[in-house]
Amino acid sequence: MTKAMPRAFAASGLGLLAIVLLAGPLSAQSEFRGRMFVVGGPNRPAAVNVKVVLDATTTVEEVARFQTLLNAGDIEGFYASWRQTKKGSLQFTGGLGLKVDFYAAGEEKTEKGTKLLLAGESRNLETGVGKRAHGSFLFLVVELNIGPDGSGSGRLYEDARIAFTADGRLALDSYLTTPKEIVNLKKTK
Repeated sequence: MTKAMPRAFAASGLGLLAIVLLAGPLSAQSEFRGRMFVVGGPNRPAAVNVKVVLDATTTVEEVARFQTLLNAGDIEGFYASWRQTKKGSLQFTGGLGLKVDFYAAGEEKTEKGTKLLLAGESRNLETGVGKRAHGSFLFLVVELNIGPDGSGSGRLYEDARIAFTADGRLALDSYLTTPKEIVNLKKTK
């Protein structure tokens, strides 16, 4: 092995390090557990245990791709691209077995900690009940407010409209139905 080879490895290693540092912090998988109030009824609980998993946040490049497809009127292309960018999930624990996948996620620092916004396709959270579409309210959104100690609360919006800001952040535009409260939220991973 010549002296040039270790220099080449060192140069490529420095290049990789520069790319990692310029790309910002790598967010590891985060997991939160809490209780969500749901519409109770006969043989149904009024609150269920939930687990929210965040694998990654939406990148500026993904937002640009979504916007390009929407501006071109390519709704099918948007949904095909959207469904390829899984960012996390909402899982109902303790017997319900429901799981909602999120295809967009944003993280924003606030005065009191961190605000996480996760969006997936709108769906009914009751088993055996079909979902009725409500115009342009096509998304299910979970908003979590997490304090510095990893605890907090949140809301789930079953019928919401989302937007992406000019700087590539995910935003809750509006919602139609009453949000469900998520309480006793704690970071577990």
